[in-house]
Formats: sequence, C-alpha cells, structure tokens
Amino acid sequence: MATKKEQTFEEALKELEEIVAALESGSATLEESLNMYQRGIELAKLCETKLKTAEDKMAKVVDEEGNEAPLDVEGE
Repeated sequence: MATKKEQTFEEALKELEEIVAALESGSATLEESLNMYQRGIELAKLCETKLKTAEDKMAKVVDEEGNEAPLDVEGE
C-alpha cells in the first residue's frame, strides 16, 4: 500500500479555494456540502500548520558557526 504524499501549502490552498467556490454556488446537496465543509476544515488546519512552521523557520537566523539564534529585528 503506497502512502499518500502530503499536500504542499499551495495545493491545499487551491483545493480549499475550490471547496469555497463550490459551497458558495449552492449546487451541492446537504451531505456533499457537509463533506466539503469537513474537508475544508482539514485543509485550513494543514495550511495553518504549514504557515506556523514557515514563520518559526523565518524567525531564526544561522550565525557563521551554523548555530541557530532568534532573529532580533528590533535590535538592528
């Protein structure tokens, strides 16, 4: 059984945008709408996690010895 590759932020965001458009169109049944809504929540959480990870990485700098240190923007 092959494992499914985790979606990138961009892929998840695109799918979320498609779900929003489908829900806004009002053409789905109640059950389809509920399933899309649930998937949308999962995608929103995935995007939030990926953004938080990126923010954490951006908040650190690597000094000349390769040590990570917090980024001090105000101290410049």
